[in-house]
Amino acid sequence: MRGTLHLVAADDARWLLRLFGPLNAARDATRRAQTGLDDALCERAIASIRRALSDGPLTRHQLRDWLEARGITVPHGQAMIHLLALAAYRGVLVLTEQIGRFNTFALLDDVVQGDQTALRRERAETELARRYFAAYAPAGLADFRTWSGLPMSVARPAVAAIGDELEPVPAPIPGLMRLRSSERFTADGRAPSVRLLPYFDTYLLGYRNRDAMIQADRTAHIYSGGWINPTLSVDGHLEGAWRLRRGSREAVVELTPFGTLQRGVPRLLQDEVGRLGRFLEMPARLETASAVP
Repeated sequence: MRGTLHLVAADDARWLLRLFGPLNAARDATRRAQTGLDDALCERAIASIRRALSDGPLTRHQLRDWLEARGITVPHGQAMIHLLALAAYRGVLVLTEQIGRFNTFALLDDVVQGDQTALRRERAETELARRYFAAYAPAGLADFRTWSGLPMSVARPAVAAIGDELEPVPAPIPGLMRLRSSERFTADGRAPSVRLLPYFDTYLLGYRNRDAMIQADRTAHIYSGGWINPTLSVDGHLEGAWRLRRGSREAVVELTPFGTLQRGVPRLLQDEVGRLGRFLEMPARLETASAVP
């Protein structure tokens, strides 16, 4: 989605490729031409790559050597990367294990056996919308379109197709919906959920309108120049920014809160820092700066 790499379940790979592959291939056509890849060269090269990978995974450099040996010259620079991307969009190959510092590529058919979830294109769009609202609701049509990267001409009918499964959510932001079958959560009588979200966390990528998660005057601390910074989330609301200072003996979480943290959050934040330390396999401690004025 949106031209970025995703980890997906093997059973979902094919229908997602049928949905996003043609869109990505069309989007990148101009860039391919700029690197010297015309349509004829791409067709010859991808057919040859398919034959090369039939004997097992190869690195990018090995694939280039294979093509050169068969009289198929791929321009230097970024052309090889864009050629491999086009082959991926078409369902020919996938990234697999690394050999040293080099990625290897294998045939999708060798990695994903069969096609247990064959969905027609229109059903794939609907399934994606259903999964989005299951994971990100309350959300709206514009949020789904932004998250998926699908054109509105595709996103709108996909959401309309599951209209009977959705219900409106009373909220200051109009047009929010959730699945009727989704669980209902309440904050009454429970501790707040406190999380240190990393760069480009999926939660922060999930919405067009972010008014429900952060005050407008704090947005620049999180979203800046296409960059999404690490944040402190308290019950889904962004309450601060943080960065990691990692030394040889310990890791330090430097937190800049956006205001006074509510009661109980500092203790839970210490627990979260402890979990981060266990993940990094070194002691971790918290340093809290003055709140953003």
